[in-house]
Amino acid sequence: MKKIKLLFILILALGMIPAAMAQQVRVSGQVKNATNGETLPGVTVVVKGTTSGTSTDIDGRFSIEVPSSAILVFSFVGMETQEVPVQGRTTLNVSLSTSASMLDEVVVVGYGSAKRMDLTGSITTVKAKDLAYQAVANPAQALQGKVAGVQVTNSGSPGSSPVIRIRGLGTVSSSSSPLYVVDGILTNDISYLGTNDIENITFLKDASSSAIYGVRAANGVIIVTTKRSQSREARISYSGYTGFQKVVNKFELAKGRQYIDLVNEKNQLLAEASGSSFTPIDPAEYPDEIDWYDEVLREKALTQSHDISVMGGSAKSLYTFGASWFMQEGLVKGHDYDRINIRSSLESEVMKNLKVGYSANLSTYKFKDVPGVFYNSYVAPPVFTAKLNDSTFNPMGSGSLGNFSNPAAQLYYFNSRSNGIRIMGSAFAELKILEHFKLKTSYGMDYGSNRNRSYTPYYVVSETQVDTNRTLSRSMNYSTDGFWDNTLTYENTFGKHKVTAMAGISAQEFRNLGLSGSRSGVENYGDQSLYLGFGDQTTSNSGDFGSKITALSYFGRATYNYMDKYLFTGTLRYDGSSVFPSDERFDLFPSVGLGWVMTNEDFMQNQSIFDFLKLRASWGVTGNNRIPANIYTLTIAKGGELSTAFGQGGNVVIAEGANITSAVPPTLRWEKVKEFDIAFEGLAVDNKLSFELDYYHRLTVDGIFPTTLSATAGTSGSYLQNNGDFLNQGIELTLGWADNAGDFNYSFNTNFTYNKNEVKELLEGTLGLFGGNLPVGGFFSTYTIVGEPIGSYYGRNVVGIFQNDDEINNYTWTNPETNEEVLIQPNAKPGDFKYEDVDNNGLIDAKDRVFLGSALPTYLFGFNATLEYKGVDFSVDIYAQGGNKIYNAKRAQRLGNENYDLDFYENRWTGEGSTNEYPSADLTADNMLPNSWYIEPGGFVRIRNIQVGYTIPEKVVTKLGIRSVRFYVNTSNPFTFFKYNGFSPEIASSSPTSQGIDLNVYPMSATYNFGVNVNF
Repeated sequence: MKKIKLLFILILALGMIPAAMAQQVRVSGQVKNATNGETLPGVTVVVKGTTSGTSTDIDGRFSIEVPSSAILVFSFVGMETQEVPVQGRTTLNVSLSTSASMLDEVVVVGYGSAKRMDLTGSITTVKAKDLAYQAVANPAQALQGKVAGVQVTNSGSPGSSPVIRIRGLGTVSSSSSPLYVVDGILTNDISYLGTNDIENITFLKDASSSAIYGVRAANGVIIVTTKRSQSREARISYSGYTGFQKVVNKFELAKGRQYIDLVNEKNQLLAEASGSSFTPIDPAEYPDEIDWYDEVLREKALTQSHDISVMGGSAKSLYTFGASWFMQEGLVKGHDYDRINIRSSLESEVMKNLKVGYSANLSTYKFKDVPGVFYNSYVAPPVFTAKLNDSTFNPMGSGSLGNFSNPAAQLYYFNSRSNGIRIMGSAFAELKILEHFKLKTSYGMDYGSNRNRSYTPYYVVSETQVDTNRTLSRSMNYSTDGFWDNTLTYENTFGKHKVTAMAGISAQEFRNLGLSGSRSGVENYGDQSLYLGFGDQTTSNSGDFGSKITALSYFGRATYNYMDKYLFTGTLRYDGSSVFPSDERFDLFPSVGLGWVMTNEDFMQNQSIFDFLKLRASWGVTGNNRIPANIYTLTIAKGGELSTAFGQGGNVVIAEGANITSAVPPTLRWEKVKEFDIAFEGLAVDNKLSFELDYYHRLTVDGIFPTTLSATAGTSGSYLQNNGDFLNQGIELTLGWADNAGDFNYSFNTNFTYNKNEVKELLEGTLGLFGGNLPVGGFFSTYTIVGEPIGSYYGRNVVGIFQNDDEINNYTWTNPETNEEVLIQPNAKPGDFKYEDVDNNGLIDAKDRVFLGSALPTYLFGFNATLEYKGVDFSVDIYAQGGNKIYNAKRAQRLGNENYDLDFYENRWTGEGSTNEYPSADLTADNMLPNSWYIEPGGFVRIRNIQVGYTIPEKVVTKLGIRSVRFYVNTSNPFTFFKYNGFSPEIASSSPTSQGIDLNVYPMSATYNFGVNVNF
């Protein structure tokens, strides 16, 4: 009986062995980069020997149910694959080492992707983690200092887009903005996206990499990839922050008594020069004191963002859905921006060789605008109160100071609202043909609409600040862009050869339509009454505009890799655009790139300096078609009558007259960029040190430049013609270091750019181009001509300040023919600028103007440091630029008794010997002319971002059903160091010939916010 029991127990035990072996456990953990400790999203986690698996989420975390005896295989591009036995454990934290090259990393390129090792062009990628933590309305604003060769100039205005230039400025009359490609859709901006929508941003900086986009790639290409599900397991994540902005580096103005002293000094100098009497203003007449900036600016402006996303999939599908809300108050009172985003995507393998999918983004926004109050706040006398009482604004027109607009009243009576919608979407189908071919067709659409309503109520503040018309204006703009792309790709590896070839065709259409109208006499009883139909019909004014541009493109690319040593990339695009005349609409845009992986050569195998070293060189041609539509179409205006009488008392013939209102170029060709690039890139010190050194020579040929018309042309002005060459050449250096010491992980990254901009050639007979027109006086402050940067400042050179009458009388020129001495500045008075007589003819005139610098920086610098220890992380970003100048135009725009800034008050000329650098308080007449004194240094160093974060240990949050929780505090732009006398050294202007002119710059702000990231 005992033997039977023992046998039964043995059989039972043997039967339980397989069951025990098959026992399932849920294994969770996190995957990090062993080199720098960064978490790795998208790592594939598979049970060895099966197809069962998952992938890590955005924080590198995974969770999977497996047999307790299973072996998990962790794999990720650019990293060494690692196998880890489960051994019954429920927690596995894995660190993957960088593979011998980092060269398996897949990079997005035009109409496809490629391994980083195979690249022969200048391509840089910025990942989501470098963007999402910054409190910005536009993701492009967060790119400042991130990429070598890329200048990002931000404006503090809510919802505004930054000015981005890649490798300098290469055009005068066409758009200088880069092309954005969002999930395959070509567009001009990404203001509709939030930072949490983006997976990565890739910069195609040289012509070789961007030539595949042909006519729209002359200013570089920025490819944006939005987030997609990385796992088939359903996951929910939330990211949000709230905070506030405040003005930093507040610009100080002269206050009450200081202002009165300045006005008295100015008027006394003018009176003495004219021989008239002078009665000083008694400061007791103006006992009030005000800072007008305080009247129009908020002390704190709130901002917040909330984003939630759901990702997951099934056996053959992956889906993503997300929604976000962003709100930003402007620094100016009443200036607000509000945006809602909804996004979704789906990819599905509907058949064995057929994959289909779509992506869509819907963005709606509301915007409350404000007038340009900063210049008025600068010039308004600081000796009045904003209001006489709670309901009455101060007219500021009494006494001898003159009439000025009340900035507070200007802001109060301004009523402008905008709202709009942006829809971007694309759908694709991809079919695998035979073994090595892939056919893909996709259609994308970019639709946008914007509506604006502006209303001016009845108000009377003073004799000059008054409006009694009650005018309502409305405008509506619509744009629809469509893209149909078809590509056939061949990819194969045989022996030591890797070949990829792609051919495609693209059809594009761009439509734009706008309507506007206005009427006076509209009473405001609320929003329901602000319609044009309620206005006076006799005051109606309306207009419309529209354009249509079509394009057709054929393109191809071939890449070849031999033994991972010798690399070749060739592209060719044949583009046609209706922007140009019918006989000039098509052209070829070729490029070629070569690469040599030196560390894969036999003679490099015994060296220990470089883990990877590649020499690459490229050449290519790109185009720019973003000029006004139908510019080659001759327009006329009808009007007037021609009367002719035949004989005495004869018949009179009356005919309607017409005249030419525009001139068109005799021919107009593509504006092209021809670029050569050569670079070294590599890794060293066990892959801890990364480096890249680039030299580029970027020449715009057939640049579209205005040609001045002669007096006999039948019309005035100028027309655009291909007659300019513009050169940008420079050096880019990128360095990175990533390492760890136990649980302490750290990385440092820096980039430096030097760029020289120059107008190389204009066709014979072409005049230089004046720009930078100033409102008061109508002076031009820039001049574009051969040998100088585009939009260079141009004016008189100040060599000192006249200290007394003797110095004025001794500043003479001797006529070589008559030996007569001539006063060079006979109308000057003590305290005025002393100008250099450049042409030595005894007369200060337009011929004495010289070049005074450029708004274009010659160098850019970016730095980032990231530290992490046991869940605590710290990062800092620094940005700097230099070599550029700013034209301080607000100081020179004077008609009467405008205010001055505090720096001028403290350093002005007050009498003989007081200073030889600052003029007197009289900045009128010739002292207003553009000159070197108004040109100031534009360089600055900025602490771009500081962040401290803490990730709660996984064992704590998993008990609550949460994968990960991270809290952080962040500050953006807390410190900026500069010498310029203004709110900000960042002067954003999209006009190439009017850059860096400060007349009404939005103040610089620092942002302080607290945020949280939660993954379920």
